[in-house]
Amino acid sequence: MLAWFYTYFVHILSSKGYQFWSGIGSDVGEVTLVGLAMVWWRHHNCHVYRCWRLSWHPHPDHKHPVCRHHHPDYKKIHA
Repeated sequence: MLAWFYTYFVHILSSKGYQFWSGIGSDVGEVTLVGLAMVWWRHHNCHVYRCWRLSWHPHPDHKHPVCRHHHPDYKKIHA
């Protein structure tokens, strides 16, 4: 088992791992980018349940980021 792993995953630049990294292994980078985009969106969207808007304003009570729509002083925010 260790020899198989070593052959297909460790020797990336040699010809032994070429089949994996040019095939399904190339999707590792794409999945990583999609995952990073999802984490970024979740971190920066409004913390009100089911709100998709991006949030850049901390709530005055609990300091969680909320969008302009859910901020208690939304009329004073001009962004």
